Amino acid sequence: MIAPDKQKHLAVGILFSVLIPFINIYSLLICVVLAFGKEVYDYLYKKDTPEVLDAVYTIAPTLLTYLIYN
Repeated sequence: MIAPDKQKHLAVGILFSVLIPFINIYSLLICVVLAFGKEVYDYLYKKDTPEVLDAVYTIAPTLLTYLIYN
C-alpha cells in the first residue's frame, strides 16, 4: 500500500510524463529539478515535511517513460 502523500507525488509524476509529448533527457532533468526543488522549498519554508522519497515518487513515472521510449 502506498501512502496517500506518495500517491499524490506519483500522480504528479504521471501527469508530468503524460503532458510532455517527447520525453527526452531535458524533460527528465526538468522533472528532477522540480521534484527536488519542491522538497527544498518545503525544507526552507517549513510548508511540509521534506522527504527524498517524495521526489523519487515524482520522478519515477517520468524516468520509466524515458527508459521505455529511449
